[in-house]
Amino acid sequence: MSHLPTTSTARSTLPEQCIVASLTAEVMLDLDDGQPNLLASTLGNQTDLQVISPRALLQMVNRQRAQLDQIEALAQEYAEKVLTPAFLDEYGIELEELDPASLFQSNPRLAAGFHAFCARHVDGRTLVVVPTGQKPIARLAAIRDLVEHMQEAQA
Repeated sequence: MSHLPTTSTARSTLPEQCIVASLTAEVMLDLDDGQPNLLASTLGNQTDLQVISPRALLQMVNRQRAQLDQIEALAQEYAEKVLTPAFLDEYGIELEELDPASLFQSNPRLAAGFHAFCARHVDGRTLVVVPTGQKPIARLAAIRDLVEHMQEAQA
């Protein structure tokens, strides 16, 4: 197992960022000749709305997918660098990673379903063990669920 640092006393070094993904596509009838046109816009207010070819629209879609991937990466990084350390600090949780393949060698299905487990030390400290390589948002949700379950059990 590898121990992960959990202190969040210093401010995050996550830089301010803005990533925008916007694409509108529609088929509209031309008012002059009644023929359908494919239109697209990449601005939220549609000031760049224009007639476009299907090929050009698919190219725009691919650019938007790349933007969405960057947005997802930003959310994952925020969860990892800001939310998770703050949550661990607030609840006094120690976090460790464990390779699920080493834990569940005899049953790979258990390894695939392993999200997190917790244990309490005799001195009252809480240890949460998570699989290596787990996405930060999934990790935060698993830790939150464990804390919620522990609080319900104590009530």
